[in-house]
Amino acid sequence: MWWLVLCILNGVFSENVTEVKENVTEIFDYHSMPALSELDDFDICLKKPDAVYCIVDLELLEDDTPLYQFIKNFSSISYTNYKHTKLHRGVCGSQHCGLTVSHANVTQSTAIALRECFNATIHQGYGLQVDSLSVRYCKTQADRLPIDFLDYFIGAILLILLFINLGCSAYHFFWPAEKGKGNRFMLAFCVQKNWKALKHGGSADGGIFKCFQAMRFYTMVMILGLHSMIFIGYGYTANPEFIEQSYDDFFKSLLFNARVIVQIFFVMGGFLMAYKMFSYAETHPFSFKTIPMAIINRWVRLMPAVLVVMGLAMTWVPHLGSGPMWDAVVKRERDMCRSNWWQLVILMPNLFPFEHLCMPQAWYLGTDTQLFLMTLVVLLVIWRWPRSGIPVLSGVMVISLLIPFLQSYFMDLMPIRVSIFPESIRDIFGYNDTFYHAYVSAQGNWAGYHLGVLTAYFYHRAQAEKWNLKDSLFLKLLFVTSIPIAMGTVLMGWDLHHRRASAFESAVFNALNQNFFALAICVFFIGCFYRCNKIYVNSVEWGPLQPLGRLSYCAMLLHATVLRTYGGQMRRSFYATDYTAIMLFAGIVCTTFLFSLPLYLFAEAPACQLQKILLSPRRPQKEEDANGNQVKPGISTVSVSTVSTHI
Repeated sequence: MWWLVLCILNGVFSENVTEVKENVTEIFDYHSMPALSELDDFDICLKKPDAVYCIVDLELLEDDTPLYQFIKNFSSISYTNYKHTKLHRGVCGSQHCGLTVSHANVTQSTAIALRECFNATIHQGYGLQVDSLSVRYCKTQADRLPIDFLDYFIGAILLILLFINLGCSAYHFFWPAEKGKGNRFMLAFCVQKNWKALKHGGSADGGIFKCFQAMRFYTMVMILGLHSMIFIGYGYTANPEFIEQSYDDFFKSLLFNARVIVQIFFVMGGFLMAYKMFSYAETHPFSFKTIPMAIINRWVRLMPAVLVVMGLAMTWVPHLGSGPMWDAVVKRERDMCRSNWWQLVILMPNLFPFEHLCMPQAWYLGTDTQLFLMTLVVLLVIWRWPRSGIPVLSGVMVISLLIPFLQSYFMDLMPIRVSIFPESIRDIFGYNDTFYHAYVSAQGNWAGYHLGVLTAYFYHRAQAEKWNLKDSLFLKLLFVTSIPIAMGTVLMGWDLHHRRASAFESAVFNALNQNFFALAICVFFIGCFYRCNKIYVNSVEWGPLQPLGRLSYCAMLLHATVLRTYGGQMRRSFYATDYTAIMLFAGIVCTTFLFSLPLYLFAEAPACQLQKILLSPRRPQKEEDANGNQVKPGISTVSVSTVSTHI
């Protein structure tokens, strides 16, 4: 009897508890939580000479209050949601927290005063308390970044470079040299010549790989779309739910797997490197002595534009503006470049912690350089023992797929698609093992690069043996389906942000997803070489896309600086909508390519011409198109290093 009474009471009590829990859930929604990030008006705050403006991060104290439990549960869905127990504030400390100029030099007393201030306001508004608070920095009206010796030194070098370009251009304008004559070193810095090369190099009357320029441009634009979303996710966004809900939006979620498009650059890099080496070895000795010259050739081609952008980032760019986040994004890059510039100079940035990199968008250069060297050794083996070609290339393909699979499985890495989650964006992908080991590493991108090598081997053999593939119905079918298949690989794993994948599933995804995409791109390139479909071919050989493709390397180097300066000078939180996101994306694309033009004309193009003069003094050999006809050398005569990207 008593047992029956206890059961009835227990059932009634349980129902009441359930009702209470449901009521608690019902009374809280997204806007019941404290704002994830807020910025007080920077300019209004610092109008007073004794004002202090501080950027702080604070952690909420864990307790049993229903609101905190709601925040904790919401934040636990880390694949799509920010950590809302960690708040970010830009506060006018002198107005709201009683700070004085003496607090500007951040000390323990500054942190204590701000903690007490926020503890009071958050407890009053939400019944929550602050557990810990860290101060990034504080600004006053008198704060100015001093100009130092390095600023003057780099500025002088850049001015000398500018005057050399202008002087050589003026000399050529007033005293033009006859065709085929003139000082080659002066002509390398002639803006008129470089402008002509930008417009016409690799056009229809020269170059069988014309499609690469358009693909560079298309890829760079898609990367800028991804980075624009990352910018919104990193910055002080007034409605962070825009990012969190993007993982549930079919079209926006595609951007978070758009990182697979970087495989286009790796495929092109592998193809051009292998194709040029096969062609080079036909008329030159090819041995291990070739490796040092190949490294020098690559460094000379890549580094001038890198040094210009890095020099500006570590000196004069930080003097161009101010804002609440200026020190966090612009001055921070200055400090990172002054400390870690050498990592980029040796072309190995991807081997170091991503959050401490100078120009982190240049991680690709390190990955591509390592794959370049590895592939160079493989090609040397093939050239020394020709019959080993297919077995060696097949073995390398298997190894390049097996390594990321085993790495992901035993390191318990997430699917690469999931590695771009909100809190990781906030941390600039720091301490993200999946991003570091699977996304920016050489082994994670080896298979895509090697597929480009296999494509070059196939195409070079097709040329040598005069294969007529233009009329192949099978190739035409593969060519037409290559783009839908590539787009389908971007859709793969769409549901992974909403569940936890097993170690085996993650390993399979990381080993195959981006490489299915790379394989489809390889088929697309072969179809373009043989002109198997007029619509596809015209879409990548349209004239205006050619110069834009040549600007893509400069755009890769510059776009992060454009994003940083835009975000650093914002006075208030950014309110994100579909429209503002599209406008941000369009503005970043236009501004980046506009600034890329002078970088190309004054730095990259002269470097390319000097490389040809110093390291390739002989006239290039004529090459054949897909049908065996001789054509003038176009972009295929340019170093493989012209293939470039960002992320």
